[in-house]
Amino acid sequence: MKKLLLISMVTLVLAGCGFKPMYRADAENMAVTEAMATVAIGEIEQRLGQKVRNELLDIVTSLGEPSQPVYQLSIRLNEERDDVGLRRDASSTRANYRLQAQFRLMEISSEDVLIDGSTWANTGFDIVQSDYATLMAERAAQDRLAREIALEIRNRLAIYFGRDQ
Repeated sequence: MKKLLLISMVTLVLAGCGFKPMYRADAENMAVTEAMATVAIGEIEQRLGQKVRNELLDIVTSLGEPSQPVYQLSIRLNEERDDVGLRRDASSTRANYRLQAQFRLMEISSEDVLIDGSTWANTGFDIVQSDYATLMAERAAQDRLAREIALEIRNRLAIYFGRDQ
């Protein structure tokens, strides 16, 4: 009974404050989805940049690249890898990976900068005796970073496009 009462109170409080879920399926969310579908995502340097761009294409413009883009998203990445967890022979057993992204959303027609921001993500992976296993662990870490960065940029775009809704 207490749970039901608590849930009811939280629901009423959130409804009164204007809280709206970002991923709900209604007309307002469709406006955000349609606006994001008009974003052209620029090329990003290096392999990790390609992974970030591919993730963004999947989650921002799920119908593919727009034929007549209204907005241009440009991204610069900076990746850092630090080997930690040293053995007695000074070899590493763990690596920390950090990816920082600076992104800019520009309206193509007016060249106005609408969003100028940055985000970052951290992960790590084990360095083992097998070079192949270490390489696969590093690639998996890069995939996680690319996904996290893309999700954060998508969220910022959704917030921007949904601000007037």
